[in-house]
Amino acid sequence: MNGSDQIWAEALRTLERGQPFALATVVNVRGSTPREVGAKMIVRADGQFGTIGGGCGEAEVFRKARVLLEEGSESESGVRLAEVDLTGDFDQREIGTCGGIMDVFVDLWSPARDLEIARKLADAAGRSAPGALITVVDPGSRSEMPAGSRTFIDPRDAGARDAGPIDLPASQFAQIVERTDDAIPTLLEADGAGRLHPVTHLETKGGVRLFVDPIVGAQRLIIVGAGHIAAPLCVLGAMLGFHVTVIDDRASFANRERFPDADEIIVKPFKAAIDSLALDGHCYLVSVTRGHSFDEEVVCAALMQPCGFVGMIGSRRRVKATLERIGESGVPIERLGDVHAPLGVAIGGETPEEIAISIIAEIIRERRTGERDDFTLGVRSGLLKRSK
Repeated sequence: MNGSDQIWAEALRTLERGQPFALATVVNVRGSTPREVGAKMIVRADGQFGTIGGGCGEAEVFRKARVLLEEGSESESGVRLAEVDLTGDFDQREIGTCGGIMDVFVDLWSPARDLEIARKLADAAGRSAPGALITVVDPGSRSEMPAGSRTFIDPRDAGARDAGPIDLPASQFAQIVERTDDAIPTLLEADGAGRLHPVTHLETKGGVRLFVDPIVGAQRLIIVGAGHIAAPLCVLGAMLGFHVTVIDDRASFANRERFPDADEIIVKPFKAAIDSLALDGHCYLVSVTRGHSFDEEVVCAALMQPCGFVGMIGSRRRVKATLERIGESGVPIERLGDVHAPLGVAIGGETPEEIAISIIAEIIRERRTGERDDFTLGVRSGLLKRSK
């Protein structure tokens, strides 16, 4: 499971044991920081779960969270907003990872008040279902919504905007739904007209500030083809927190003995297996089958669903020919740009393990930066021109 999955599952387990905790969430960053907006850690009486980057900055947030936790109901507001300045952290600067500022919101969660919302968050994350945690970071002039007020929304349910202690106007709810669909954690501030705008500074203009924290759910790595590359790829995917599915039409290859780290193993013809999965934008599907025709079948099936990442190994010549055939098969040509092929960052890998590392590197690059090679985009462009 990814970080969000684990955090919400752990939050639920903690509250079910009757333990309160302080949740520290990175709500804004400026400059280079070790963790991104949305990173979290749970601070309990017995320690912490999760991380917001380690080092002196995390230690200071941990200290403030423990103070808040010890104060409990006696705390005036039950929240803290901590600025973690890493620009002067010599050790961090030396390794070249930091030099920025993180704004971290810390608030108390209690079994009596928050068990139900934690249950919704854990359930949505575990099922990769749409949803978001909305937290008031600064109430501005909205005294009826104190800092730390929070609610869970399901973007499919328009009535959810009135749920809990946060009453959102319809226009703001629509904006939050858009952010939830994009799966981008964002700090928003309402202007005088009630419109929400992203903010990247601490100074408030008096409008309510909301942190929109979408539930990304378990990001899935779907490995189609259970050959030599698939084995190390499965290990790496599990190590990085993906929910890993391995697919092959041969039980002698796709089995628990060869893939002990896989969350799911499916033995079916390739197309039938992919059709049986509900692929979405959080899925990373890679085709590493034993033959060109199988890869073509796999990519065609994956492109008929809203799969976020579709990768295929092969030479440029083979990839170009395959994409051209797929473009003539009825698959929307526009979707060919979603294919990552030839698959893998160019590191000169030759062994199955090295090739697996190059594939995982491309997946990480896509997940973290959105950058990619443009070969398949060029093929798609040519096919689009040809189709006119």
